[in-house]
Amino acid sequence: MNKVRTFNIIPPTLFLGLATALSAVFGVYRDHLLAKTFGATAGDGIYNLDVYYAAFRIPDLLYKLLIFGTISAAFIPIFTQYKRDGKMKDAWSFASSMLHLTLVGVLIIAGGTYFLAPYAVHLVAGGFTDAQLELTVQLMRILLVSPILFAVSSVIMSIQDSFKCFFFRSLAPILYNIGIIAGIMYFATDFGVVGVTYGVLIGAALQLLFQLPAFWQVGYKHYWILGWKRKDVRKAFLLIGPRMLGLSLHQISMLVNTLIASFLMTGSITVFYLAENLQLLPLSVISISFAITSFASLSELASEEDTKPFTDKLRKVLQQVLFLTIPATVGLLILRNYIIEVIFVSGKFSATDAALTSDVLGYLLVGLFAISMIPILSRGFYAYHNTKIPLLASATGAGVGVGGSLLSAFVFGWGIEGIAMSHSFGAIVNCVILYVFAHKKLGYDLLDWGNVVKMVVVALIMGVLTSSLKAILPFEGDFISKITVLGILVLTGAVLYFIFAHFFRVPENDLLWRHLFKKMGLVKDK
Repeated sequence: MNKVRTFNIIPPTLFLGLATALSAVFGVYRDHLLAKTFGATAGDGIYNLDVYYAAFRIPDLLYKLLIFGTISAAFIPIFTQYKRDGKMKDAWSFASSMLHLTLVGVLIIAGGTYFLAPYAVHLVAGGFTDAQLELTVQLMRILLVSPILFAVSSVIMSIQDSFKCFFFRSLAPILYNIGIIAGIMYFATDFGVVGVTYGVLIGAALQLLFQLPAFWQVGYKHYWILGWKRKDVRKAFLLIGPRMLGLSLHQISMLVNTLIASFLMTGSITVFYLAENLQLLPLSVISISFAITSFASLSELASEEDTKPFTDKLRKVLQQVLFLTIPATVGLLILRNYIIEVIFVSGKFSATDAALTSDVLGYLLVGLFAISMIPILSRGFYAYHNTKIPLLASATGAGVGVGGSLLSAFVFGWGIEGIAMSHSFGAIVNCVILYVFAHKKLGYDLLDWGNVVKMVVVALIMGVLTSSLKAILPFEGDFISKITVLGILVLTGAVLYFIFAHFFRVPENDLLWRHLFKKMGLVKDK
């Protein structure tokens, strides 16, 4: 058996993380414009942001269910094996077949959903008025074009990931946010949320077009075949099935949460979306970046008989993710009021909207560590062509989350805050199940708990010191004054965390800085 070549994921992960962070900046500005233009609780008619977010749910369900993470989980292990064995003709014909079949499948499902939209809308917005439901159907039908564009993008991304080429796939999401921003800036005033949906389509098209040069980067060869009878294609779709079921359970839980929120006060759906987008910033910049860059390597290591190299790789990635996610969680908890005020409070977004968003974000952050570990742990199972355990974990977590949301909203009357709390608890259950089964399968512990405790202690020290500085610095005046204070607090917190991490000898800290200094030519390998 060929020896697996060692691949250092730190440099591409840093690049992907920086690109994702830049995309997140545009995403934050997008949300700022949405909040400023429409507000949360004051929207009406075509200027009701709740309608826009509700309409997004089913097209987003199709994207998450059929495309996001589903294709790559089945595609990369099979394509990587062909590439490793030098069978590139088989690899490209497999890729062409997956591209064609995915596109055909999404076209059929999106087309069917277009005609069923008047009925499907009741699954996500049963508490809306007739006028709101009619507008939601209109927006949903427009947005159904986006999963078709994303289907092609996803296959191209999976090919790039298999070759460990991350340039085009890293920068493409930036263009998606730019398209939405253009829709808000140029169409929202006259056309309300209808104009924003056209911006979504512009962004999805830009994201696809930007990635087309990746075909030449990896030497892609296209074969005009459907290939639905191929063994590798059938194997891929057998792997996709349980993955799709697992994602469907999570997405169904999100649909139920949106449905429940439609019966609550106006603005509940908007507040949850805005808070969730802030919570997901560390996830997309840190966890997803590591998950993407490590998956091809994990797929290669999974072919070895000895599970220790695979376990070491998985442990290393999990430790690096937690090293960055834990302080991000503490920092967001401490500074969330300031962050929300700087980003959202302007125009039609009121202080009342901000206070509710802050509460919801606080409950969502409780589960951030679990949400950050789930993509890594899931890909560990996908590398072994095992999609059943992630399905079990997702089903259990979704059941806990949905049950908690129903109880908290309708029995205890906790509103949208209760939904956020239940969402976090469901994610924690999902993560624990994945971790336990991975430990059992591999026979090794997946975390160095001593180091994890050090990370938590260092993050808490950083939190206390940052809170003390926060109490001293005045957060008042114009936008420039407030963002300056926020920037000082963020920078101080980051510096304190890395200093104390070095003092407590957290290995992940030294590893990160060693690679950064090496790239800058400040240190050399021994």
